[in-house]
Amino acid sequence: LGDLPDWDLSDLYAAPDAPEVKRDLDWLDEHGRAFAADYEGRLASLDAQGLLEAVLRYERIEQVAGRLMSYAGLRYYQHTTDGERAKFLSDTQDRVTEFTTPLVFWPLEFNRLPDDHLAALLGQSQELSRYRPVFDRMRAMKPYQLSDELERFLHDQSTVGASAWNKLFDETIAALTFEVDGESLNIEGTLNLLTEQARPKREAAFHALARVFQDNTRTFARIHNTLAKEKEIEDRWRGLPTPQHSRHLSNHVEPEVVGALRDAVVAAYPRLSHRYYRLKARWLGLDRLEVWDRNAPLPIEE
Repeated sequence: LGDLPDWDLSDLYAAPDAPEVKRDLDWLDEHGRAFAADYEGRLASLDAQGLLEAVLRYERIEQVAGRLMSYAGLRYYQHTTDGERAKFLSDTQDRVTEFTTPLVFWPLEFNRLPDDHLAALLGQSQELSRYRPVFDRMRAMKPYQLSDELERFLHDQSTVGASAWNKLFDETIAALTFEVDGESLNIEGTLNLLTEQARPKREAAFHALARVFQDNTRTFARIHNTLAKEKEIEDRWRGLPTPQHSRHLSNHVEPEVVGALRDAVVAAYPRLSHRYYRLKARWLGLDRLEVWDRNAPLPIEE
């Protein structure tokens, strides 16, 4: 195929050693500490204009941190087996985490504001009230907040927790090779064969995937079980009622809505997905579909 397209990240930064990267990291360090010095322990005393100014400053800090992490993350995911890119992501994540540690107080202290006090401030400023949906999401976490010290600890150790295990999984997956009919492929190329017209090619790709995944079961199990246990511990300390509850809070959706959607989809399996796969088997001239046939193109497609 020749040279394939590559993401153009220059709208973020020209290069990892561009002076703008250092400039923004230095800015984040300075303004994170200044924000904490100006507002920690004082949120309850701010008037509407003062709280708006704090929100705008916090928003700007989040934008700069997000820009740095977006660049480092996207550049890493272009080539997850590149050691230099992995190092740049880890170094950037470590510094951004360090520089944003002074901001941990912000959601904790904000959520300690009485409801009537916050409502009065929102009523006094139209600009401030624009952020009401953001405030609602923050305050939804109020019942599950830990102490300031524990929240700061979780923030600081985040780079060596789930984030590190996720990177290990990504790098392990990216480095795998699969032998399909004498050809060595990466995971994307092998998965792509599951949509091949030729059934023997689909089956060969499926067995190659199963074989290599089986060889790496120990690593995948360690990653999965560690992530699951870490989440269980944090959920238990926070008092979250179910493993899914933090996701519902993040998505700003009620658990009952998600449950109703799930139940409706499962109830429709026989009427929809089961019927479809039986029909697809007939279209393909098969008595039943095997796993490697599920994504097969229909015979009418070229």
